[in-house]
Amino acid sequence: MPAPDDKLMRALAIDKDDRAARELYRTYSDELYGFALRRLRDRGAAEEVVQDVFTRAWRHAGEFDPQRSSLRTWLYGIARNAVIDHERRRARRPPAAPAEAPEAASLDEPIERAVLRWQVELALGRLRSEHREVVALAHVQGLSVREIAARLGLAEGTVKSRTYYALQSLRLALEELGVTP
Repeated sequence: MPAPDDKLMRALAIDKDDRAARELYRTYSDELYGFALRRLRDRGAAEEVVQDVFTRAWRHAGEFDPQRSSLRTWLYGIARNAVIDHERRRARRPPAAPAEAPEAASLDEPIERAVLRWQVELALGRLRSEHREVVALAHVQGLSVREIAARLGLAEGTVKSRTYYALQSLRLALEELGVTP
């Protein structure tokens, strides 16, 4: 009799069963997130790696062989490769330009507001370029998800995901700078 994981992967590989995908995610996502977070030390990057792991598992479910490894081992192999890929991309990416000092505050603008603007600029400088881009398009230019997707040539779901992770990373960066809502 096949193990439950084998049945799950068979349902995923043959039927592309959404319930099987959700069950797979529910069972392994937290564990894989912890693995990625320990290696990358970046919550947003770890979340992206987990998303990538399950996307790859979905696409390559037919390649899983329960005779060679357990499902958990197979997913960790995918996660390991996704972490390596992420680190390579990060190494190739030019460092973010340091945020410039804010323009001198006008006489009628309180110093606190100028300091806050400078801290936000610093925090934005810590974001990955694709996250900075969606934040700028959404919150500075006021574009909708659909408009951003069209401009960047991305799926709307990708724009939503990037915006979510960008705001999470921005919130964390602001907290590190001592800025609280």
